[in-house]
Amino acid sequence: MAALGAAFQDREVSQVDENDAKGWRLIWASLKRPKWILGLAIMAAAPIFQYLALRVGNLTQVQPMLTAELLFLLGIIVVTHHDHPGAREWIGSIGIVVGLALFLFAANPHGGHTHLSLRWGIGLGVVAAVVVAGFFFASKLVRGWIQAALLGAAAATCFAYQAAMTQVVAGVKVTAILVTPALYGLAIGGLLGFILFQHALRAGHVAASRASMVIVDPLLSVLIGVVAFGDIVRSQPLAIALEIVGLVILMVGAQRLATSPLLAELAEPAVSQ
Repeated sequence: MAALGAAFQDREVSQVDENDAKGWRLIWASLKRPKWILGLAIMAAAPIFQYLALRVGNLTQVQPMLTAELLFLLGIIVVTHHDHPGAREWIGSIGIVVGLALFLFAANPHGGHTHLSLRWGIGLGVVAAVVVAGFFFASKLVRGWIQAALLGAAAATCFAYQAAMTQVVAGVKVTAILVTPALYGLAIGGLLGFILFQHALRAGHVAASRASMVIVDPLLSVLIGVVAFGDIVRSQPLAIALEIVGLVILMVGAQRLATSPLLAELAEPAVSQ
């Protein structure tokens, strides 16, 4: 759903006048475009399903599944555009399925908890802010698809932080959600990630930012799940080797599929800066 929403928004964001493409003005200008709002509505459903998934699972189990959204997007394109996947699409799709299955089988992620101490909560927020700032300022030094990928990585870091806060929110009673500090961290991370992703769409083709998103977000989320939430994965040498191989296959498959010409058909090329 997030990939489909991003494709709708990329088409509209690329057509915003250059004078309205800075900071918040990009969002206000985009709000005047019905198809951009449609993309926003589609993307807004993703956090809801993420919350429901984290109610029954943990970050290490749920977040790697983000790469599977590209498979659904490819299926939509095949049906609606009557296109046929080529070698690139088949290799990417097989890589996602095999890599995801291998990682989950080897790691067997389970356990963990849904709460964070104040120290861990503040520390996680600070580290996320530093990483986002690093990607953002690095994007100012380049142009084109590299800038789009760096801004996409900054947005992905925000969304990984949002997922961590969603994990905390998913562990409290529904009646206590509004008084949970993590809810506001979730909102801040999601809003900042959304803004950064809009600028990533503006900076270059949706394929670059989307590939960055589906690679950085799952990797950071798995790291946060293991380190901050105590998610348990197998730690025997063979298991670790297979986990790494699975993640590499998964990410390579995601990169190939995210940059596929077929997936690019849903969006017009972004305005070059």
